[in-house]
Amino acid sequence: MSWLRGFATAILLSVVPIIFNYAFAWVAYHWQHRNVNERQIPPGYPSFIPYLGSFLSLVWNGEQFLRRATSYAGKLTAARVTVLGTEVYLFQDYASIRSIWKHQLLASPMTAYVYTLKYICGQDSESLAIYRADDSGPFPKPHPGTNVSPHNRVDYITHAGLLRGLTGRGLAPTTTRLSSILDKACAPTLFEEWTEMPDLLQFFQRNIGTSIMQSLFGPTLLRLHPTFVDDFWEYEKNVPRFAWGLPSFMMPGAYRNRRKLINQLTSWYAFARRSFTESSRDEDGDGDVFWGSELMRSRQRDLLGVDGQSDESLASADLGLIWASVSNIVPSAMFNTFHIFNEPGLLARVRNVLDQRRRSESSSGFDIGKLVKDPLLSSIYAETLRVYVKTYFVASSPHEDVLLGKWWLPKGKVALVNSGISHMDEGFWNTKAGTYPVNKFWPDRFITYAHDPSSGPTKPGTGQPKRREMTGADRPKTSEGSFDLDGLEGSWIPYGGGHAICPGRFLAKTAIILSGALIADRYDIELLAPLPPMSSAKFGLGTQKPGDAMPFRVCRRAHKVARAGRV
Repeated sequence: MSWLRGFATAILLSVVPIIFNYAFAWVAYHWQHRNVNERQIPPGYPSFIPYLGSFLSLVWNGEQFLRRATSYAGKLTAARVTVLGTEVYLFQDYASIRSIWKHQLLASPMTAYVYTLKYICGQDSESLAIYRADDSGPFPKPHPGTNVSPHNRVDYITHAGLLRGLTGRGLAPTTTRLSSILDKACAPTLFEEWTEMPDLLQFFQRNIGTSIMQSLFGPTLLRLHPTFVDDFWEYEKNVPRFAWGLPSFMMPGAYRNRRKLINQLTSWYAFARRSFTESSRDEDGDGDVFWGSELMRSRQRDLLGVDGQSDESLASADLGLIWASVSNIVPSAMFNTFHIFNEPGLLARVRNVLDQRRRSESSSGFDIGKLVKDPLLSSIYAETLRVYVKTYFVASSPHEDVLLGKWWLPKGKVALVNSGISHMDEGFWNTKAGTYPVNKFWPDRFITYAHDPSSGPTKPGTGQPKRREMTGADRPKTSEGSFDLDGLEGSWIPYGGGHAICPGRFLAKTAIILSGALIADRYDIELLAPLPPMSSAKFGLGTQKPGDAMPFRVCRRAHKVARAGRV
């Protein structure tokens, strides 16, 4: 039995230092929170096993762990965790998040972009080298002291192209195309009889998702490769496993499917180059039947001009663009529409709004400019994103330490912000004294009523910056209330913030609101099962998805609208 006692002694001697270190880490954690000084980095959140750190907690239940690690004394805060030997800085307090958005040194999304291209989109290491080497920043003027050739400033080139294509002059023609395509996808002549469908999300993927793809990438890609849409959604299901870096031998089918998508994109490039001429452009000068939009034509010119890039590397980047454009908008649009039909009395209110926003000369039948500014529709949209968007935003300063509120982020370290944690902050959001909890959908949460001082999105007495007073046409108003997002920059963050804020947010809002409007106006929908629990697989990667199918039945509305081509 002496060997057994010796074995037990060895185990005890190896465990005691771990327990001692763990206890000491907890003492240091509390002390650092209670004694914040200048230039202090966030306190280290204790973990039992030094190298693994918080890895297992993040894998097992990332959302629950983040809530625990970034809360102290009932308030959101910052923390430092170790994941497989790497330090990661978590920032969730309002002041730090606002500082991240404002700091120019943190404006580059390159850290997240490189990770996404490598693991999720499958770009090769040789092509990625130019992305890793670019520390010049996302602004027209490169960061002082950097020495990157202008044609290799891939950070600026990528961001500038997306801004041109998805905001300003590029937004209007894309919105017009999307409206026209959605009008056909949600044709009022469909579903003359009640029709049962297996899954509401699948319905949105095939109709709304395909419409968004066509508005940006044109019809030729899908005509050349009829399986592209189905292949893409199969790929999208595996994105969480790609994000964890699982190798090909663990999911060979997923890797083959991704390769198939990349091959389809390069085949499309070759066909579009042979077919496109300047006369192929639409009258608006932006769209065309081959490339789809000026955004895609400019990516061909600009990104293939970067050293080390090829059709395959660009196809990986374009796969990432398609994923970013579609995978979050579609479930958001689905949840937006689900709640319009599911919340008591909301459908009648929405249809009343739609009757006031009609425009006969518009392809959709609505004045889209007024539609996306309507207080009720905007509040439903904002609440949908608050409840369901739980994504990580990554920041890093390659050049120097930066001050974020009361905390410092060291040079070269990675900071993470998770929108889902901020979106469920009970200390910030208005719940009408608990009547509408933060984890429940409340369509009026973002509407401020002049006669009701307890209305509006923020909890009374939060001490947050006062939302600026708006007058005239600045703030969307109705007799029922007004909508705006001022003062929420550190708490309502489905698109991130600052210079790195998602450039596709305007198109996303249009797609979400317009698809819900068309379906509410043209169809009656009956949900055949309660909303299932959300899948945890996509936490941190964007909009949540239901864990199970959402069966429903749909029928054309039994009414007539005075508009040509409608029944």
